[in-house]
Amino acid sequence: MYADILILGQLLTGPKHGYEIKKNVQEALGESFEINNNLLYPALRRFQEMGAMTKEVEKADGKPDRHVYLLTETGEEIFDELVRDFPRKAAANQMEFLVRVALFDRLEPELRLDILRKRLSVLEEEMERNRRFDLLHSQNGFTAEVIRFKKAQTEHELAWVKQWILEFQAPATLSNSDTDRFV
Repeated sequence: MYADILILGQLLTGPKHGYEIKKNVQEALGESFEINNNLLYPALRRFQEMGAMTKEVEKADGKPDRHVYLLTETGEEIFDELVRDFPRKAAANQMEFLVRVALFDRLEPELRLDILRKRLSVLEEEMERNRRFDLLHSQNGFTAEVIRFKKAQTEHELAWVKQWILEFQAPATLSNSDTDRFV
Protein backbone atom coordinates (compact mmCIF):
# COMPACT_ATOMS: atom_id res chain seq x y z
CA MET A 1 0.00 0.00 0.00
CA TYR A 2 2.90 2.39 0.66
CA ALA A 3 3.75 2.33 -3.05
CA ASP A 4 0.28 3.69 -3.88
CA ILE A 5 0.78 6.44 -1.30
CA LEU A 6 4.17 7.33 -2.80
CA ILE A 7 2.83 7.39 -6.36
CA LEU A 8 -0.17 9.57 -5.54
CA GLY A 9 1.93 11.73 -3.24
CA GLN A 10 4.26 12.59 -6.10
CA LEU A 11 1.34 14.07 -8.01
CA LEU A 12 0.27 16.33 -5.13
CA THR A 13 2.90 18.84 -6.24
CA GLY A 14 1.83 18.83 -9.87
CA PRO A 15 1.70 16.77 -13.07
CA LYS A 16 4.51 14.30 -13.70
CA HIS A 17 5.37 11.57 -16.17
CA GLY A 18 5.96 8.00 -14.97
CA TYR A 19 9.75 8.07 -15.05
CA GLU A 20 9.75 11.33 -13.07
CA ILE A 21 7.55 9.76 -10.37
CA LYS A 22 9.85 6.76 -10.15
CA LYS A 23 13.01 8.89 -10.09
CA ASN A 24 11.67 11.31 -7.44
CA VAL A 25 10.71 8.48 -5.09
CA GLN A 26 14.11 6.86 -5.55
CA GLU A 27 16.00 10.10 -4.93
CA ALA A 28 13.97 11.07 -1.89
CA LEU A 29 13.72 7.73 -0.12
CA GLY A 30 16.55 5.53 -1.39
CA GLU A 31 16.73 2.09 -2.89
CA SER A 32 14.58 0.38 -0.27
CA PHE A 33 11.59 2.39 -1.55
CA GLU A 34 12.18 1.63 -5.21
CA ILE A 35 9.13 1.54 -7.44
CA ASN A 36 9.77 -0.57 -10.51
CA ASN A 37 7.91 -0.30 -13.83
CA ASN A 38 5.93 -3.49 -13.18
CA LEU A 39 4.46 -1.80 -10.12
CA LEU A 40 4.28 1.81 -11.32
CA TYR A 41 2.47 1.57 -14.65
CA PRO A 42 -0.26 -0.88 -13.58
CA ALA A 43 -0.87 1.38 -10.55
CA LEU A 44 -1.12 4.45 -12.79
CA ARG A 45 -3.65 2.64 -15.03
CA ARG A 46 -5.62 1.50 -11.97
CA PHE A 47 -5.71 5.04 -10.59
CA GLN A 48 -6.88 6.37 -13.95
CA GLU A 49 -9.71 3.83 -14.01
CA MET A 50 -10.68 4.93 -10.48
CA GLY A 51 -10.75 8.57 -11.57
CA ALA A 52 -7.85 9.42 -9.24
CA MET A 53 -5.80 10.89 -12.07
CA THR A 54 -5.95 11.85 -15.69
CA LYS A 55 -3.35 11.34 -18.38
CA GLU A 56 -2.28 13.79 -21.04
CA VAL A 57 -0.07 12.88 -23.97
CA GLU A 58 2.77 15.24 -24.83
CA LYS A 59 4.04 14.90 -28.38
CA ALA A 60 7.73 15.39 -29.06
CA ASP A 61 9.42 15.49 -32.47
CA GLY A 62 11.59 12.44 -33.03
CA LYS A 63 10.86 11.03 -29.57
CA PRO A 64 8.17 8.75 -28.18
CA ASP A 65 5.08 10.42 -26.77
CA ARG A 66 5.33 11.26 -23.08
CA HIS A 67 2.39 10.49 -20.80
CA VAL A 68 1.88 13.06 -18.08
CA TYR A 69 -0.33 12.21 -15.09
CA LEU A 70 -2.41 14.75 -13.19
CA LEU A 71 -4.03 14.11 -9.81
CA THR A 72 -7.77 14.76 -9.57
CA GLU A 73 -9.79 15.76 -6.52
CA THR A 74 -10.79 12.11 -6.22
CA GLY A 75 -7.10 11.22 -6.27
CA GLU A 76 -6.41 13.60 -3.39
CA GLU A 77 -9.25 11.99 -1.42
CA ILE A 78 -7.90 8.49 -2.15
CA PHE A 79 -4.41 9.61 -1.12
CA ASP A 80 -5.73 10.95 2.20
CA GLU A 81 -7.68 7.73 2.83
CA LEU A 82 -4.61 5.58 2.12
CA VAL A 83 -2.42 7.60 4.48
CA ARG A 84 -5.05 7.46 7.23
CA ASP A 85 -5.69 3.72 6.83
CA PHE A 86 -3.11 2.14 9.15
CA PRO A 87 -4.20 -1.34 10.28
CA ARG A 88 -2.03 -3.55 12.48
CA LYS A 89 -0.52 -5.33 9.48
CA ALA A 90 0.68 -1.98 8.10
CA ALA A 91 2.02 -1.00 11.54
CA ALA A 92 4.20 -4.12 11.46
CA ASN A 93 5.77 -3.04 8.16
CA GLN A 94 8.55 -0.51 8.67
CA MET A 95 8.16 1.04 5.21
CA GLU A 96 4.41 1.53 5.69
CA PHE A 97 5.16 3.26 8.98
CA LEU A 98 8.00 5.44 7.69
CA VAL A 99 6.04 6.60 4.64
CA ARG A 100 3.26 7.79 6.93
CA VAL A 101 5.71 9.51 9.28
CA ALA A 102 7.13 11.33 6.26
CA LEU A 103 3.58 12.59 5.59
CA PHE A 104 2.80 13.69 9.17
CA ASP A 105 2.50 17.28 7.95
CA ARG A 106 -0.76 16.24 6.24
CA LEU A 107 -2.21 14.57 9.35
CA GLU A 108 -3.90 15.85 12.48
CA PRO A 109 -2.00 15.37 15.76
CA GLU A 110 -4.45 12.73 17.01
CA LEU A 111 -3.98 10.62 13.88
CA ARG A 112 -0.20 10.99 14.20
CA LEU A 113 -0.47 9.69 17.77
CA ASP A 114 -2.62 6.77 16.64
CA ILE A 115 -0.02 5.75 14.04
CA LEU A 116 2.80 6.07 16.58
CA ARG A 117 0.92 4.06 19.22
CA LYS A 118 0.21 1.25 16.77
CA ARG A 119 3.87 1.09 15.77
CA LEU A 120 4.88 1.21 19.46
CA SER A 121 2.71 -1.84 20.15
CA VAL A 122 4.34 -3.75 17.28
CA LEU A 123 7.83 -2.82 18.49
CA GLU A 124 7.09 -3.87 22.07
CA GLU A 125 5.89 -7.26 20.82
CA GLU A 126 9.01 -7.56 18.68
CA MET A 127 11.21 -6.85 21.71
CA GLU A 128 9.45 -9.59 23.66
CA ARG A 129 9.84 -12.02 20.75
CA ASN A 130 13.56 -11.15 20.54
CA ARG A 131 13.96 -11.79 24.28
CA ARG A 132 12.30 -15.20 24.03
CA PHE A 133 14.32 -16.13 20.94
CA ASP A 134 17.51 -14.98 22.67
CA LEU A 135 16.86 -17.35 25.58
CA LEU A 136 16.34 -20.30 23.23
CA HIS A 137 19.21 -19.66 20.82
CA SER A 138 21.91 -17.89 22.83
CA GLN A 139 24.33 -20.83 22.36
CA ASN A 140 24.67 -20.22 18.61
CA GLY A 141 27.10 -17.29 18.35
CA PHE A 142 25.95 -16.05 14.96
CA THR A 143 22.27 -16.32 15.81
CA ALA A 144 22.89 -14.53 19.10
CA GLU A 145 24.71 -11.75 17.24
CA VAL A 146 21.79 -11.27 14.84
CA ILE A 147 19.38 -11.17 17.78
CA ARG A 148 21.52 -8.55 19.56
CA PHE A 149 21.56 -6.47 16.40
CA LYS A 150 17.76 -6.73 15.96
CA LYS A 151 17.22 -5.87 19.62
CA ALA A 152 19.42 -2.79 19.32
CA GLN A 153 17.54 -1.65 16.20
CA THR A 154 14.19 -2.19 17.86
CA GLU A 155 15.29 -0.44 21.07
CA HIS A 156 16.45 2.55 19.06
CA GLU A 157 13.17 2.79 17.14
CA LEU A 158 11.19 2.28 20.37
CA ALA A 159 12.97 5.24 21.96
CA TRP A 160 12.36 7.33 18.83
CA VAL A 161 8.64 6.50 18.69
CA LYS A 162 8.20 7.08 22.44
CA GLN A 163 9.85 10.49 22.14
CA TRP A 164 7.49 11.49 19.33
CA ILE A 165 4.50 10.30 21.34
CA LEU A 166 5.59 12.41 24.32
CA GLU A 167 6.10 15.45 22.13
CA PHE A 168 2.76 15.08 20.36
CA GLN A 169 0.92 14.50 23.64
CA ALA A 170 2.23 17.74 25.11
CA PRO A 171 2.30 20.23 22.22
CA ALA A 172 1.64 23.19 24.52
CA THR A 173 4.92 22.57 26.36
CA LEU A 174 7.03 22.49 23.20
CA SER A 175 9.00 25.53 22.18
CA ASN A 176 8.56 26.93 18.67
CA SER A 177 11.86 25.40 17.56
CA ASP A 178 10.64 21.95 18.63
CA THR A 179 7.34 22.24 16.77
CA ASP A 180 9.13 23.47 13.63
CA ARG A 181 10.66 19.98 13.44
CA PHE A 182 7.27 18.53 12.66
CA VAL A 183 6.11 21.07 10.10
